[in-house]
Order: sequence, then structure tokens, then C-alpha cells
Amino acid sequence: MAGWTRVKWTEAGQVTELLDWPTDSEETAKTPPEAYFRNLRSASRLEAAVFFLGMALPRQETVAWAARAVRDLVEGMERPRPDTDALRAALLWVQDPSEGRRRAAFDAAQNAEMTSPERLAAMAVFLSGGSMAPENVQPVPAPPDVAGRIGAGAILVAASRRPDRVAAINRALDAGDEIAQWGLNGRPA
Repeated sequence: MAGWTRVKWTEAGQVTELLDWPTDSEETAKTPPEAYFRNLRSASRLEAAVFFLGMALPRQETVAWAARAVRDLVEGMERPRPDTDALRAALLWVQDPSEGRRRAAFDAAQNAEMTSPERLAAMAVFLSGGSMAPENVQPVPAPPDVAGRIGAGAILVAASRRPDRVAAINRALDAGDEIAQWGLNGRPA
């Protein structure tokens, strides 16, 4: 096992604090994030594992994970055009994380279904950096935890639309674990 090379946190307590989760003990708080994540999965606390990983990864990796997981989880499902446009905008930002594409993701999200995972993925893009305010006014940064929370929510909503929700979440967690280990480009050849 390669270890989580893309995660900057050294203790699970640093991540759980961002999530406002109580810690069981000081020993648990000092657990390496990767081990804590594996413990969550072993205990079948899959939703918690999604939120934990969404907060542990750097924002760009979290958003990429969310957009890719949503893409994979909704594949083959019939969806309204505005939802597919929102996901497309999120995936385009993953390819080129520019300000123009971040704002395009926001615009696409505004037309998507309010609770769609595609909209949530596009909103995670928009809230991953830059200003939440219109371009011609004083910048307003997003809270640092919001992209991770919304990205995790996008994954869970997409998984809930699958016949086997648990298998869908586990598939997304496997993909996120791989990003934590190897980054966005995956395992080296």
C-alpha cells in the first residue's frame, strides 16, 4: 500500500475537527488519516468515510473525485439536459481548473435540478476557490470546508440513485482512496 501521498494532514483529528466531529479519544485523533478512513469503512460507516475523504483531500482532488464519481455513478441513467450540462462543466474544470471554467460550472449549476448530484458537483467546483461574488465586485472567498462537504454530498446523492447504494458508495470510496494515494493521474505505470 502506497499511503496517502496527496493528503497533507498527519492526524485524523485535524480532519474531524474541520468536519466538527467529536473525537472519541486523543489516541483516535492522532491516528493517521488513512488508517482512520479504513476504520470507518471497516465499521460500515460509509457516509462518514465519504465526508472524511472529501475533507482530507486537497480541494482540487476532492472536486475531481466528486465529478468523476458522479459521472461513473449516473452512467446509463436518463437525466435532464441541464444536469448533464452541469456535470460536463464540472468535468471540464477538472481538465482545466481555470477561473473561466469555474464560473461556467456555476452558471451550468444554476440551470440544473436543485438536488441533482450533477448540480452539486458543479457547485463544488465553483466553491473550491476564487470568489463567490460576481467578477466586478469585492472578492468573497468560500469557506474552506464547503467544497469538500458539497463534493461528498454529490457522491452520496449519486450513489443513492443506484440499485445497490452500498456497492456504489464503496466503488466511489475505492476511487477516492486511489486519488489520495496516487493523485489525479492515478497509479504510475
